[in-house]
Amino acid sequence: MNEKYLNLLKENYPTKTHLVDEIIGLKAKLYLPKGTEYFFSDLHGEAKAFIHLLRSAGGNIRDKTSQYFGDTLVKKDQDDLANLIYNPERELVRLKEENLIDDDWYTINIHRLVNLFRFVSTKYPKDTVKNKFPTNYKEIIDELLYTNDSEFNKKLYYEKIIENIIKYKAADDFIIVLSSLIQRVSVDSLHIVGDIYDRGPEPNIIMDELLTFPNVDIQWGNHDIAWMGACSGNKALVAACLCNAISYNNFDFVEEGYGINLRPLYEFSMKTYRDDPCERFMPRIFEENIYDKVNKDVAAKMYKAMSVIRFKLDGKLLERNPEFHMDDRNFLKHIDFTKMTYKGVELLDKNFPTIDKKDPLKLSLEEKFIIDILQKEFSKNILLNEHIKFMYNNGSMYKISNGSLLFHGCIPLNPDGSFQEIKIKGKAYKGKELMDLFDKLARDAYFLPESEEKQYAKDIVWYLVCGKKSPLFGKSQYSYFENLLVDDKELKKEEMNPYYDLNKKEDICNMILDEFNLKDQRRRIINGHVPVKVKEGKKPVRANGKLYVIDGGISKPYQKKTGIAGYTLMYNSHHIALAEHVSYKNIRDNMGSYTPKIYETEKLIPRMLIKDTDEGEKIRERILVLEELLEIFDRTKI
Repeated sequence: MNEKYLNLLKENYPTKTHLVDEIIGLKAKLYLPKGTEYFFSDLHGEAKAFIHLLRSAGGNIRDKTSQYFGDTLVKKDQDDLANLIYNPERELVRLKEENLIDDDWYTINIHRLVNLFRFVSTKYPKDTVKNKFPTNYKEIIDELLYTNDSEFNKKLYYEKIIENIIKYKAADDFIIVLSSLIQRVSVDSLHIVGDIYDRGPEPNIIMDELLTFPNVDIQWGNHDIAWMGACSGNKALVAACLCNAISYNNFDFVEEGYGINLRPLYEFSMKTYRDDPCERFMPRIFEENIYDKVNKDVAAKMYKAMSVIRFKLDGKLLERNPEFHMDDRNFLKHIDFTKMTYKGVELLDKNFPTIDKKDPLKLSLEEKFIIDILQKEFSKNILLNEHIKFMYNNGSMYKISNGSLLFHGCIPLNPDGSFQEIKIKGKAYKGKELMDLFDKLARDAYFLPESEEKQYAKDIVWYLVCGKKSPLFGKSQYSYFENLLVDDKELKKEEMNPYYDLNKKEDICNMILDEFNLKDQRRRIINGHVPVKVKEGKKPVRANGKLYVIDGGISKPYQKKTGIAGYTLMYNSHHIALAEHVSYKNIRDNMGSYTPKIYETEKLIPRMLIKDTDEGEKIRERILVLEELLEIFDRTKI
């Protein structure tokens, strides 16, 4: 046997006993219950709603509180404890202001939190739970968690630990840590099936929360990939991201959240469109800004200025990529500037002072200055790029997890149900091969050094945002120009990829699952992207349980369409279930007592154990290797 391999073996398992101990532990772990997975999609910057739902484990923590304390605490006390767990910082401040906290309160609630933490963590092996412990209070938590306060020999010891936590003014901090642990243990893994960014006011806060979560993955959405492309240096996507932000009045997260300086754009807009009311560019206001209160008339001018830059940059990108077959989306080339019409239809706004009619795609000197500055703002911004790198490191075009195929939008299909081909650099790709290539090119756009290869990858990222056959977009066109500047239903029409009609058929879903090598009896596709219009009778579960669409309207702009405030999909050892959240106001106002409507969609009989999961497969592979090493121990007598 290779000597280096033997030396490595000695470092990890210095004796046969160490190796046997590891094998025994792994084999036993296979028979623990599967951890709980949570699935969200289309958060669209709605940080408050998302964080409420995440910290409550979609209402599951309230359910666990009831299970454990149902015979010992009245409902109000259970609600109060749940509120403390969901947002301990806020609750501690409120209770102190109302003079409701004293040493007895601390003692009682620390006991309750420790007992509940012990209850929710029993399904996990001790090392898994300990890995979630923070550095602060690690030893104290270990002692309290694995010491029963009713044990005669340790009862006083247990009580003295809590007494001294209070004595040395550590109780608030300790309660915050315990509450966070209960949240983290209640959600073993978190899947975000796309679209964290755009529309809502605080995508940066969502990203901050995800950075603290120990086990999270993201399937990129078309709005996410736009921000990733903008940070890669794609100027057209810088313009697109800012147009989306301004159009929803989201100045706070751009300027205050990320510190992106919009002053040059403001000054240019006010000078260029000073006497232009820019009525077609009025922002949609769902929430007022707190820090950056921009007048809506000013915002409209900024939106128009940025949109014109965007139209020009989009056109240039399409001219250098004829293989995209999207010349019909080169908007400015389809304007008759003598008649001021677009594809024969009168323009609703005819004032474009920065467009050269002879060369409409040419940026003015000021426009070039503006977009160059903004490109640097995106590429060099430390916090934004920390978030985008997290998106790359923890994200992908699709993910396979415990029989679930997760992707945001669609797998492009032809009307007959066959996989739709896309030619990239002359070669046709479809299905899984296409998704894998797009994943690679999205990473090349950000991580490659400046080169022609990187430029092409950046252009592909733009295609993923709005291309005719993009699996993240899934529509025939993105009508942002038409929605602003023409009144014509045909020109505005966005036709969905055939996938969105065909995915109701079980055989189509099975074909896609086969393409991605999911062979389990329990298998399913999980999507976001298209809001489920519940109030029209639409259902999130289709194709005899082979497809889940979980975009239910967490994003406020969609709630009038869906009639609800979003879905959370939960997959634990007992079942797969959908949590339907009726309204964010109900969540916010009744947080401690709030429980969503739960619909069990798949009952798992027998109960699903770790041995039945992807983790179980990895453990079995590890056991095989360790058993081989055990034989080597015996043969070589290490």
